[in-house]
Amino acid sequence: MTSHFSFSRRPLAPTRTLVKEGILPMGGILGITVVLVAIFYLFLHIGRGMEPVVPIHVDDGETVDPNPMRLAFMVSAFVLAFVLAVVADRKGKSGKTFPAFWIGYAAGTLLWQSVGECAWHFSIEEGEYLMCFPHLEGASALFLVVLTTILLVYCYKRRTFSWGVWIFFLSFVGNWFGHFVLIGTYPMVHGLMDEEVWFKGAGAVVGTLVCIGSLLLAAHAARDTKARLCCCLMLYFGIGIIVTGVTGI
Repeated sequence: MTSHFSFSRRPLAPTRTLVKEGILPMGGILGITVVLVAIFYLFLHIGRGMEPVVPIHVDDGETVDPNPMRLAFMVSAFVLAFVLAVVADRKGKSGKTFPAFWIGYAAGTLLWQSVGECAWHFSIEEGEYLMCFPHLEGASALFLVVLTTILLVYCYKRRTFSWGVWIFFLSFVGNWFGHFVLIGTYPMVHGLMDEEVWFKGAGAVVGTLVCIGSLLLAAHAARDTKARLCCCLMLYFGIGIIVTGVTGI
């Protein structure tokens, strides 16, 4: 059985512990995110004006941006994500909870940047699609979201992943589901309201519920440091949903 984290009914956690392990680590998460996003946009900036890798076309209602440097970042980030996941796995198994958390988070975010934010731009269209990468943020990914959610629950119950790999998985899924909540769900209500109204409303409501849920879990159910760190990650994604939805970033 691999090292795991645990939730159950328990007395209210001490405020100092809750803040130290359930809230403050969000600063590190934000710092890692800023660095990785900055590197991503640096690649895109360098690639501006270069010949597109595939012909520019409309896919899933949006115009793709097959920037050559996006492709370079996609491949590099994909490989690096799994290298870091292995490192996080080893750190976690050696008892280094926080290093495994930071490295696992970085690995999952890199995987999201590669698969979620880049791969779709390189679908090849020639009469019919020769290669069609899924637009994970869009409504077409609904069944993938359902299957991944089932897998997520199964892996938690079975304690399938080690600590570092679990954070790698949660980081990727959190980034993905956070985007899907807004972009992927809008087609279901597009006949009822404007896109901007849906983004702001869904972002505020869903994000707030995620934030409240993370704080309640951290205070009343998290039995150890690992569980509280998971709650912190959940809190970060909840705030991200609010900010993204309300500001339209």
